[in-house]
Amino acid sequence: MLPSVLLLDDEQEVLNALKRVLRIDYQVHAFTDANEALEFFQRTPTQIVISDMKMPQINGAEFLSHIVKINSRSRRVVLTGYADTELAKQAINDGKISAYLNKPWNNDELKKTLANLINELKDENKKLAVVKSLKLDNQRLSANQASMTKVSRFIQSSHDDIVNQSQKLSSLNNELLQLSANLVAMQTHDTSGHTFRIAQQGKMLANRLKLKEPHRVHVYLAGLFYRIGISSLPPSLGALPLHKMSAQEKLSWMKFPQVSADILASVASLAPCAKVVRHIYEHVDGSGIPMHLSHEDIPMTSRILSIVTHFDLLISGNITERNISPQEAIIVMKKSLGSLFDNHVFSHFISMLSAPLTTENLEIAKGITELEPGMILAQDIVNHEQHKLLNEKTVLSQGHIDSLTKHQEHTEKVLIAYILHKGEQENDTQKSEGATN
Repeated sequence: MLPSVLLLDDEQEVLNALKRVLRIDYQVHAFTDANEALEFFQRTPTQIVISDMKMPQINGAEFLSHIVKINSRSRRVVLTGYADTELAKQAINDGKISAYLNKPWNNDELKKTLANLINELKDENKKLAVVKSLKLDNQRLSANQASMTKVSRFIQSSHDDIVNQSQKLSSLNNELLQLSANLVAMQTHDTSGHTFRIAQQGKMLANRLKLKEPHRVHVYLAGLFYRIGISSLPPSLGALPLHKMSAQEKLSWMKFPQVSADILASVASLAPCAKVVRHIYEHVDGSGIPMHLSHEDIPMTSRILSIVTHFDLLISGNITERNISPQEAIIVMKKSLGSLFDNHVFSHFISMLSAPLTTENLEIAKGITELEPGMILAQDIVNHEQHKLLNEKTVLSQGHIDSLTKHQEHTEKVLIAYILHKGEQENDTQKSEGATN
């Protein structure tokens, strides 16, 4: 069956022209009256809705906002004159439309845009099928509880002392947690330790902000698993750096945490983390997604994870076209305080990076000018060509720092060193905050 498209324009000639272009590949339903179009869509939602931007009784963005309320999964396109391009871009940011085309449109561009939207819908359907499958698998695991009980008894039978039993189960839980996090990192091509780093930083930041123990654990686990939904994105988009994405592609990218949240919500022990992940792209001024929450309505745990993830991706070059120093990243993010990021949380984050407490375990990014002899590398230092310059666990000497400085000056490429700040408490792989108990 052909995919379906609804057209709305107050000019019949425009509708006729669109029908001629689309009738071979789509079921076309055309309307000049917005109320009639909405009544039809209420009864029979179409995969794509195309609306003119300027019409006598309603503009396209407003009409499509009604479409969203009826069926948010339909893809929405506006036809706009050049003068209304900025309005169309704003409608994209507000989530009202999926794409816009200028009038007069190019037929090939129109067909390509609609084909991409249909493919996007297909990918989303596959994603929903995966989430449904995971939930079913979880139900099967629950149904197999008797077998799991036998396994648990087998583990416990080797220990007579109840304390030893608890330690054994805790160790097993932590090992499984670490294995799962490693698998997510591998599937999302995370070779820099991004998720482990932001999970640790997020937990320490939550502690500084006086969050209760369960919420600190939720931030930590959310950091480990927030990228699990990236596998639902089209491969071409998943591999594309953010700085090369169009506005529409960025909007699609920013929806992956919703998939991650759905997957986490299907696992009872990780369900509290789903809320943290679901709202990491909310903005304090209300311009974010998915619910346009603002200020205190955004969970504090989400505001924390939003800042630590953005900072880490910013310095690594995932957001901009190049690596930038931590100092430069701080300057960039300060420009978005009060709009994207929470000022109070950000100030605590900067304080944590610049002066970590003796009780905090952290992996902290440093620019070469910030390095001091005696610092310990948390991971290898590599240059922009991925050539190793220094090994993990190297204790830096002045000679090392001088050599790195010369390399950076010669290549004119920013080097990032991840430094290990070891606190006086046990690390997360030993403790893991009782995460799965």
